[in-house]
Amino acid sequence: MQNTLSKSFLWLPTLLLLSQLVVPDAVLAQTNEVENSGTTALRIQVRSLDAKFIGSGVGDLNVQVTDVATGRVLDHGRITGPTGDTDSMMTEGQTRGHTPSAPDSAAWTAQLDIDRPTRVRIAVTGPLDVSNSIQQQDTTLWMLPGVDRVDPPLVLHLPGLIVDVIELDSDPADGIDLTASVTMLCGCPITAGGLWRADDFVVVASLYREGEKLTEANLSFTGTTNQFAGRLDQPESGKFTLYVSAHQRSTANTGVQQQALIMPEPAT
Repeated sequence: MQNTLSKSFLWLPTLLLLSQLVVPDAVLAQTNEVENSGTTALRIQVRSLDAKFIGSGVGDLNVQVTDVATGRVLDHGRITGPTGDTDSMMTEGQTRGHTPSAPDSAAWTAQLDIDRPTRVRIAVTGPLDVSNSIQQQDTTLWMLPGVDRVDPPLVLHLPGLIVDVIELDSDPADGIDLTASVTMLCGCPITAGGLWRADDFVVVASLYREGEKLTEANLSFTGTTNQFAGRLDQPESGKFTLYVSAHQRSTANTGVQQQALIMPEPAT
């Protein structure tokens, strides 16, 4: 009896140690879930050429990230948010390694489920507010599993301008009066003496029929932010295509609004 008790006491330390090593099933499941659900983050921002970040003010941008090798969509989403700090992006000098970004500027972060080094393609489309001003841009890069690219983010640049005809009045006797709104691709304003000066932009309205240009006119800055206006000579009746183009001299940024136009017969 004494020997049996002695042996039992000898096992006690071992049993106590084993009890400390046994992890509850719920804890094990939670741990495995965290380990298995790990993704690699890629923060994406899009900047308008010669301006600021593109985001909610102009309708956002769509983003899709795919595996180049397989074509599999790894993630997709929408870039939203404000344009960012004007001074740090447009007036302050930028040194090597400096990214003029902030946590609250327009961005979207993809979560990539990858388990090996993967070449990914990032495709962006937008801004989405004005259909004729939508641009597309894509690039490829390598991503490593578990190595996030968030700070600094990936920053793409989109060229272009947003052009939108906001007033159009056609009188068979007098001609076609029109006013167009022109902004940078991020929605940044064009004014007489601001960062984006009106005299840096050439805005032209052209009228075509069956591929032939019939008439055109320069649109002048009205003094109201973003607005350019002018008059086209009155064409004969029929179906036409109206183009309003804007060109920034200093950067070659260009935008076009295209729309169908039907001119009625003059009243008799």
